[in-house]
Amino acid sequence: MSDPLRGGARILHCIAQARARCASDVHIDPAEGVAFRIFTAMERIAAASIDGSDVEAFLELALDRLSRARFEKIGIADAAYADSDVGAIRIHASRGSHGSRLAIRLLAKSVSDLDSLRLPAVVESFIRFRSGLVLIVGPPGCGKSTTAAALIQRVNESDRRHIVTLEAPVEHRHRWDKSVVTQYEVGRDVATFAAGVQGALRADPDLLFIADLQGIDTTAAALRAAEAGHLVLAALHTPSESTHAVNRIVGLFPTEEQERIRARLAETLRAILALRLLPSRAGGFQPAAEILLATDAVRRLIRDGASHQLHSTLASSRKDGAQTLEAHLAELVAAGEIDANIASAETLYPEELRELTLQAKRRA
Repeated sequence: MSDPLRGGARILHCIAQARARCASDVHIDPAEGVAFRIFTAMERIAAASIDGSDVEAFLELALDRLSRARFEKIGIADAAYADSDVGAIRIHASRGSHGSRLAIRLLAKSVSDLDSLRLPAVVESFIRFRSGLVLIVGPPGCGKSTTAAALIQRVNESDRRHIVTLEAPVEHRHRWDKSVVTQYEVGRDVATFAAGVQGALRADPDLLFIADLQGIDTTAAALRAAEAGHLVLAALHTPSESTHAVNRIVGLFPTEEQERIRARLAETLRAILALRLLPSRAGGFQPAAEILLATDAVRRLIRDGASHQLHSTLASSRKDGAQTLEAHLAELVAAGEIDANIASAETLYPEELRELTLQAKRRA
């Protein structure tokens, strides 16, 4: 049997190098080599030398017994790992024709302070809701998990609530502070997200976090939890626009149920935070956010199946902190924080972005 410390250490060193390069992900295939995702681009790392025995040794180090059993049975496994040198990582292992492959997401070494994320100030107000549904949406790697963890930690530090999280795997461990925090790993502690929500409702939760709002069963359970008077914070993989998020949820259900789902969503929705994570001119990343707040006008549009009008409703009113993605992109360009070409690549409304950028520059 290979020595897990020897091979594991080699890959951990590779991860440490990726952190030093501000990479978000590491991809390892013994037959092809190593690549880092830096900002949005993949970069081959020619100097890295990782073979199949290194990967197997790393898996011995990083996978626990249940994850290892799953990997041996079906050829894929997801797990979280952390140590004091490289911090926290999320691992996806899969079998390939030339051995095991790794896709590793580099997580923050600790839970980020909410203020450090440079999100609009209104985002903190979401945790003051006592019931309803708050969605954090966007493509993979846009900061949904980081933002959710920071919001949960802010509640933990400031309020006396029972927080229940459902994750696969658990990425950030929250110790009890003012709040009580119960964290479940889907596939280990509970069979599915939907089953986890059902069980959590019997555990006296105040805040329920669902790390992946997927499928009819999970979405229906989340709506029931919000209707029952709990605050539900849920992450959803979708493009960074509120309209997409609403359509994605409604579209999960059969046509004959969609009118009823629209009504339930309109009643329970409190806010949508739609994120993009963009390279900053100063180095590192800068989030850009669309923020929808569930006003009476927004609820009416959702209920009536007119979600295509949500963008224009947001564009015409920034009351109480609501904003389109384009409005935030324009502010960031005008302030010199992101490049105009990067902003243009992120929008579905380039003319609107150009006009808003000119307005923002005139105000600056």
